[in-house]
Amino acid sequence: MDYFIERNKEKLIDITRRVLMIRSVEGKYEEDAPFGRGVKEALLKALDIGNELNFKVVNLNDLVGYVEYGEGDDIISVLGHLDVVPEGNNWKYSPFGGEIHDGKIYGRGAVDDKGPTMAALFGLYALKETGLKISKRVRIVFGTNEETGWKDMSYYREKVKEPIIGFAPDAQFPVINREKGILNIILRKDFVTLNDSVKISGGDRSNVVPDRAEAVFKSRIILKSDNPDISVDGNKIFAKGISAHASLPEKGKNAIVTLFEVLESVELPLEVREIVDFVVNVIGRDFYGKTLGVDKTDEYSGNLTLNLGVIKVTENYGELSFNIRYPVTDSYERIVDVFKKQGNNFNLNVASFKNQPPLFVAENEPIITKLIKVYEDFTGEKGYTLSIGGGTYARAMDKGVAFGPYFPGMEDIAHQANEFIGIDHIVKLARIYGRAIYELAR
Repeated sequence: MDYFIERNKEKLIDITRRVLMIRSVEGKYEEDAPFGRGVKEALLKALDIGNELNFKVVNLNDLVGYVEYGEGDDIISVLGHLDVVPEGNNWKYSPFGGEIHDGKIYGRGAVDDKGPTMAALFGLYALKETGLKISKRVRIVFGTNEETGWKDMSYYREKVKEPIIGFAPDAQFPVINREKGILNIILRKDFVTLNDSVKISGGDRSNVVPDRAEAVFKSRIILKSDNPDISVDGNKIFAKGISAHASLPEKGKNAIVTLFEVLESVELPLEVREIVDFVVNVIGRDFYGKTLGVDKTDEYSGNLTLNLGVIKVTENYGELSFNIRYPVTDSYERIVDVFKKQGNNFNLNVASFKNQPPLFVAENEPIITKLIKVYEDFTGEKGYTLSIGGGTYARAMDKGVAFGPYFPGMEDIAHQANEFIGIDHIVKLARIYGRAIYELAR
C-alpha cells in the first residue's frame, strides 16, 4: 500500500484540494440542504470522489454520506467530517483556494477535518487497489455537522442498525481514548430599559476563540488606548485577537475580553455595564475557570477549560456564549449550577445549555490494542493512549477512539488562520490509515 500511495500521491492531493475549495460552513436550512448549500456541496463532492474511486456510495438525505468497501456482517467505520468553522480573518492565502505553498496545502478544514478524511479514503482506496483481503465491510463516513450540533450523527445512528466501531481521524496520535465532556452555555440578560447607546458583537462560534469584537456607539467615541489590538473609528471601537480551538484557549487571544477591558473606562448603560463587569472581573483571561469557580482537574483528562466565544448586545438584550471542556470525572450539572449562581450576581440568567458527555474507552479493548500496534509498527515509537479536550465523532460510536491526524510534537492549528496540511503529512496519514483499516478489517 505504501508504494501505491506514494506513486499516486498527486491524486490524493487533488481530491483534498477539491473539497477544500468548497466553503462548507453551516448555512441557512433548506429542505434539500439541511446544513446549507456549501455543506451539501462538500458532501456531494466527496461522494463524487468516492464514485470516481469505484466505491459504493450512499447519501442519507444530504445529512450524512459514506463510501463502502468489502463484504461481511461486521463494519469498521472511519468517521470524518466535511463541515468547517468560519474562516475568520488574517489569512495570507485564500481560505477556500486549496493553494499549495512550500509543500503545504492551505485552507479551512485542511487538517480539521477534510484533509485527514480524504487521507483515510485514499488509504482505503490503496487497500482496494492492491488487492489486500479483508473479512469486514469498511465505511468512510462523511459527517456534515460536527462543528455545530452533530445532527448528522444523530440521524446516522437512527439509520444504521449495526454497531459503530472504528476511529475518527480528528485529533492526535497515538490513540485518544479519553475526551473531555463538552458543555455549551448561553448567559442572557433581557434589558428592562431600552439600550440605545451601544451595540456589541464579537465571535462566530462558541468553540472558537474570537479574533474580532466591536462596540458601536450612538455617537462619536473618544478613547485613548495604548493597546495595539484596539482601534477607534468615529463611533466604533474594534478589538482584534487570535483565533484558536476552544479546547486550547491558551493558544489564542480573546478579542471579546480585550474589547471589554477598554469598555471598563467608557460610560455605559447600567445593564450593559453589568455584562462588562462580569466578563472582565469573573471571566477575564482565566482559561481554567478559577475566578468563576468552575475549575476542576483529574488524572485521566487534565484541567477544565473555558472559552467565551460569542457576545451579542442589542437594544433589548445581552447574550454571552461559552464553551467548556470538563474532565471525564466531572459533571455538567455542577458547572451549570456555578454559572447560575455567578450569573445571578450580575443579573445574568442561564438561557440554555447543551452537553456532550465525556468519552472513556478501556485500554484493553481490541480497537485500542490494534491501533497502538499499527502506530508502533509504522513509526517505530512506543504507542500509548491520550486524553484531549476536543470532541470527536469517536463519542458517536459504540466503541470508537480518535486516531491522528497530529503526530507527537506537531502544533495544533485547527480553527486558526492559515490552517494547512503538509503534503508529506497527508501522504503519511494515508499510509497509516490504510494500515489501520486493514488491521481492523482483516
